[in-house]
Amino acid sequence: MAFDPRMTDESDAALMTRAAQGDAGAAAELYRRHATAVYRFVRASTGSESEAADVLQETFMTVLERRSGFDPKRGSCTAYLCGVARHLVYRRFDQRCEPWPEIDELAEESSALPALPPPHDQFERAQALQRLQAAIRALPPHYRDVLILIELQEISYADTASIVGIELGTVRSRLARARAKLAELLGVSIASTDGQVR
Repeated sequence: MAFDPRMTDESDAALMTRAAQGDAGAAAELYRRHATAVYRFVRASTGSESEAADVLQETFMTVLERRSGFDPKRGSCTAYLCGVARHLVYRRFDQRCEPWPEIDELAEESSALPALPPPHDQFERAQALQRLQAAIRALPPHYRDVLILIELQEISYADTASIVGIELGTVRSRLARARAKLAELLGVSIASTDGQVR
């Protein structure tokens, strides 16, 4: 199938409509635009590359079979796809009744998390990363989702609200609580919005 450069100018909503009608080129363009963001979100949520690959595929299959659901007035296509992926991740772990797996390499993906003391060697660095992973795993899922989306995936507050299905103000309060809880678990101080260090 030849690449059609005109598709790069087509809106996500138009591509979604055509993809749902069986247009393979439109589906491929949607995948090209959004697969990386969805994959990174699922990998950060689950800590598993294989889980992320499976959920990514299932997300696009679900969206194309659904033939509706995306409303550009409610948020971006990336937010919509991440929302579908989030539901699939929760369903998978709920069905298996398993604890969430460890999250790999999160510290390397964002500088927005509370800073740990700089490690002086490989061993100390590995210990710092393990502490960060354990702290993130210890967060309640509703705090962890918001933290991963905004701090690690750099998704906007509005799109995060759309993905998680909560109000914008709730996103802000959950993120503040997630940051504070993470800092508490790591034993570091963070600056509050009023400029005081706590």
